[in-house]
Amino acid sequence: MLPAAVSYAFGGFAATYLFLLVLLHLTQDAREPPAILTEIPFLGPLVGMIREKSRFYIRLRDTYNLPIYTLRLPFSRIYVVNATELIPALQKQWRLVSFGSFAAGAGSVVGMSKEAVEVMHRDLTSEDGFTLSWPKYVMPAMAPGPSLDAMNRKAIEVFAGETEKLRAKGTVTIGLREWSRAVMVTSTSEAVWGLQNPYRDPMVASAWKTFEAGFLTISMFPMPSLFVPKLFRAREIAATAMVDYMRKGGHQTASGLVQKRVEHHQGIFKLGVEDFARGELGNTFAVLGNTTPCAMWVLYHIFSDDQVLTDIRGELSTLVHEEEKDDEENGTTPVSSIDIAGIKSSCPILKSTFQETLRFRAVNPGPRRLLEDVLLDGKILLKKGSMLMIPAPVQHTDVSAWGENAHEFDHLRFVRKPEPGQKRLNRVAFRAFGGGHNLCPGRHFASTEIMALAALLVLQFDIVPVVGGKWVEPTWENSPMQSGFPVIDNDIDVELQPRDPSRKWRVTFSGSDEAMDIVSEDITAGGRGAM
Repeated sequence: MLPAAVSYAFGGFAATYLFLLVLLHLTQDAREPPAILTEIPFLGPLVGMIREKSRFYIRLRDTYNLPIYTLRLPFSRIYVVNATELIPALQKQWRLVSFGSFAAGAGSVVGMSKEAVEVMHRDLTSEDGFTLSWPKYVMPAMAPGPSLDAMNRKAIEVFAGETEKLRAKGTVTIGLREWSRAVMVTSTSEAVWGLQNPYRDPMVASAWKTFEAGFLTISMFPMPSLFVPKLFRAREIAATAMVDYMRKGGHQTASGLVQKRVEHHQGIFKLGVEDFARGELGNTFAVLGNTTPCAMWVLYHIFSDDQVLTDIRGELSTLVHEEEKDDEENGTTPVSSIDIAGIKSSCPILKSTFQETLRFRAVNPGPRRLLEDVLLDGKILLKKGSMLMIPAPVQHTDVSAWGENAHEFDHLRFVRKPEPGQKRLNRVAFRAFGGGHNLCPGRHFASTEIMALAALLVLQFDIVPVVGGKWVEPTWENSPMQSGFPVIDNDIDVELQPRDPSRKWRVTFSGSDEAMDIVSEDITAGGRGAM
């Protein structure tokens, strides 16, 4: 009996396998990008996606050498773009190759009402619709000018206050990951939500941290209160605080970004207070989700390499003005003054190091959804309902775009002039802030904020690892899949050693009408920031 049962089971398995293989073949149009990893139909890609994360797509690029390919999954397909030259054509199809459908889906994740979610999904291919219209609507508040200056100035005030407190303590030991996260959460939330910032409450900040890490997980369950109660409770704590913030009029003294969102979401599209407040959880993810791990990586790359630190410290020192201040107790005290706005025009190496950190560390998959069939370049069929990805690590390690040392960290990459006969960097391949119509509106704020934090630490502190005094490359195997920059597995314990404890610092930010020119779109726009 047992051999017969085994034979029946094996036969059933073989029949199922053949059926799925034939089904995959019959449902794959010859005009689609070639399907790979089909040996185990529909399930083959899943193991690699889960285990290897962003490294999975680099391996497939190097193994198959295809400009674009298809991964067939249960009830879905993903098109993955390798060839940089396909990106401009895809960006021209931004209405149909849509990021907006993912943004609209976030409404359910943060607990917005069915009515609000329906508004977010309405007219997804039209700039008159909610989801496609709001990034452009808020752009005046996030483009170079008074509103952006006010946000950056507040963030820099937080940094200046934090470094002053640390210097007063002398040498202190911190966890670089947790400290940089905490100071970035404080600076960003103060700059965005203003005087009644709900994230000042440690319980709310802690709840947000829990919810943020489980953002993708909670999106997978229709009844999160039953299946993921910890994440649900964390979300509700943060949402309740944001609702209270709105009802108390906190938005009235908030940044231009929040006020423009209020005008758009409530004034034009008539969302209620609670729906808007829950939408601010999505806004929180947008402004904090990537900046916090990115800031840590920037600090890591600067302080872990003596040459990088020396180069950046040298150019920053030219912005520092020295003076003596009368002090009743100590006579005179040396004072160093710096206007952080100067880093935009006077610190090309700091900016290049920041850009190279983005290039070297960004892991965002660049997801899009096909709202209709699209014929790319007149010959490649992309089917409606499918997902398309332009993984940043694939573009950022492309030798044809970045040169033979694409897999190495080169802090001078973005300032070094090409040798005669050498190609210029292909900045279309720079995907840390997205691109085209889906370019991140907050890139100017985030760039200035992170570089300002780095500048103040470089000038005022030496940072030395506690264990052996040597920097060790951290692992990030458990980083959340939705994170655009890796979140490291274990913190890096370091000593912050004040360089001159007796010196006082005066930190200002005069503002600037010019963009950082981090992405190709801003360079094309002539330093005013792409609109």
